[in-house]
Amino acid sequence: MMAVSSLVAELEESIARGSKDRRVETLRRVTDLFLLDAEAYQPEHVEVFDIVIARLTAAIETRARADLARRLADVPNAPPGVIRSLAHDEIAVARPVLTRSPRLSDADLVSVAIARGRDHMLAISERQQLSEQVTDVLVTKGDDVVAHAVAGNGAARLSPRTLDALVEKSRADDALRLLLSQRIDVPQDHLRQLMAVAKEAARQRLSASLPSADSSLIGHAIDQGAVVIAEKVASSGADAPIQADLARPALSRNYEAALAEIMGAVERNELNEFVITEYAHRGQFEESVCAVAALANISLPTAERLFLGSDQDLLLIVCKAQNWAWSTAKALVKLRGEGQASVRDLDRAMDSYDQLTHGTAQRVLRFLHIREASAAKPAAAQGRTNVR
Repeated sequence: MMAVSSLVAELEESIARGSKDRRVETLRRVTDLFLLDAEAYQPEHVEVFDIVIARLTAAIETRARADLARRLADVPNAPPGVIRSLAHDEIAVARPVLTRSPRLSDADLVSVAIARGRDHMLAISERQQLSEQVTDVLVTKGDDVVAHAVAGNGAARLSPRTLDALVEKSRADDALRLLLSQRIDVPQDHLRQLMAVAKEAARQRLSASLPSADSSLIGHAIDQGAVVIAEKVASSGADAPIQADLARPALSRNYEAALAEIMGAVERNELNEFVITEYAHRGQFEESVCAVAALANISLPTAERLFLGSDQDLLLIVCKAQNWAWSTAKALVKLRGEGQASVRDLDRAMDSYDQLTHGTAQRVLRFLHIREASAAKPAAAQGRTNVR
């Protein structure tokens, strides 16, 4: 520890009179020294590093703090005070420690979630282990995107109270309902609640698309569909998911010509991000929807809901899962609401897109995929859709 002692004097001088570059260099040297033999240090040694590094991080720029967070995130005995400080920092700094650091306790994570908000909650939701205490706060305090991320993390433990809240949210959120139905840890009582919610949503969709139909016939069709699905679940084992969309919603437009064009592009291996951006810039709604369905391997009804539904974030999630540039996502967002997106709406969407991680987006999209997604994308897209 003599080397650390000698650095303390340099530290004081660096903070008092040193340049920005010198402070960053001192931080790098101190961190290098710690990482060189981190596992061998006793708690009192770690405490010294905690004090030294904390003094330096108070006087350096964001980029250097972000680099420090990346270097310390996976270290089991990283200086605890520094890790907590980094976790409360702006998201560019906090993300590595929030997603990976074993030094953060449940109490630390709850404190960050409450104090910092959505972006930090999304980072926390990616952790490989999440206790009920943490998920309770994420679901209670977070928005719909946070709820999706928690529900899509199979390692997140959900208390009965949190499951109640998620099931309630799923009444107006098909994507969340599907995420919950894919989990293997949902108790039977909650599975039955999900089935009831799905039946009611299907009944409402059918009633809206068939206003002149006898309501008793619609109810009978829904009940019969639920029986068939329940039998499939029972025959395939307890871990089988409930199919959330009991009745496929009617498409609002005729996609026949657009679907033929997109399938042709897929067969010629010509469908890519550039093509979909061009469709969106030209305002070709049907072609854009079909292209998103094909490239993201989702059904046409699901793709259409990305553009016509109330939750813009689902479209951003699909775009991020494909690793598309913001320019592509922006062009697609502009198609929503008949191109009425305001500058403020686009700014908010860009901020959400920048903060959304590829891993989180992939996890949500994975649960949106139809089970037969292993087939070729053109066949899957066409086979899952009843285009009139």
